[in-house]
Amino acid sequence: MNSVERILTAIRGGTPDKVPFAFGYIHPKIREGILGETIPDEHHYKVNWSPTFLPGEWCTTLEPDESTDVRVARKLGLDALGFQLLTPVMPRLELTAAGTYALKGGLLTPETLSAWKQGLPDLDDPALYREGEAFVQRYRGEFALFCRIRLGFSPTLISMGQQACQGYVKSDPDFVKEVVSTYGQWMKKHIRNLMGLGFDFLWSFDDLADRSGPFFTSKELQDIFIPALLPAAQEIKTPWIFHSDGNLFPVLDDLMTLGMSGLHPLEPGAMDLKLLKREYGKKLCLVGNIDIKHTMTDATDEEIRQCIDTCMDTLAHDGSYIISDSNSVPASVNPDNIVKISEYIQKARCVYAANGYTQQ
Repeated sequence: MNSVERILTAIRGGTPDKVPFAFGYIHPKIREGILGETIPDEHHYKVNWSPTFLPGEWCTTLEPDESTDVRVARKLGLDALGFQLLTPVMPRLELTAAGTYALKGGLLTPETLSAWKQGLPDLDDPALYREGEAFVQRYRGEFALFCRIRLGFSPTLISMGQQACQGYVKSDPDFVKEVVSTYGQWMKKHIRNLMGLGFDFLWSFDDLADRSGPFFTSKELQDIFIPALLPAAQEIKTPWIFHSDGNLFPVLDDLMTLGMSGLHPLEPGAMDLKLLKREYGKKLCLVGNIDIKHTMTDATDEEIRQCIDTCMDTLAHDGSYIISDSNSVPASVNPDNIVKISEYIQKARCVYAANGYTQQ
């Protein structure tokens, strides 16, 4: 199998020749550390994962970018390469001592709602998609190509601020419904346009939980979020992966009504992965769960091997698994460890293929 066949076989619930390997996003600092050179930043993000704008501004670009450098993907032996055209958000940002921006809540309120709605980019502008189209043409066949998006959960939380959003769900649910519905209709058109570019799959980054559980109840998701975002999800004609940190068990069946093919990142300690594999391994491709806090940062070579072996032992049997990070590959990790992880994965996943994906 080639990389495209390997990824698509796993994400569709099958058993490829060996465990696929993919990262959804690698921070530019880590890309530079892996390559040993500076990579120019052409887009100058206010934050590195989404275009942002202030009340009254027009967000005229989707800030297209590759989710990692193709040279990094080749060096690590990744099976997938990503591009991102993320949903614009309206966060409250604070400049840190390190010169980066941190989220400090949201700016979207009932008073700023009208300005925000007017500020979303015009999706009829073909210029928004030219870089994505060129990306697909450039790398088609070498990698399974994905587009990194945000369906609407995370943009709503970011734009309002998590605590404020949770409060509005109870005190002013109609306001939240209008925001989510606006995102949903905007994403419906955005996804329809993306489907014409030729990506092999989509990867939607939509955090809505932490390790203690979801930010919303099953009823709140069913009443407010799912109906508003389902039309957008139904426009996805390729397989797609849903990303959210945290414990999703209480609402996973609700989320699956959106039709996703895979679940990422399987945050360590958040869910019982043996139970998840047993209950959902035939329904979802599981994607993760290499620990970013220790294994990617300061683990020894032996600890790296133990982490990869545990991922394989727990999740790789019977296929429908892609080994990946447990969040993304952020600036806080050690580039040398990422290289060591990739080198061991290339050995370990071949062993598992030889053993026929049976439980070790």
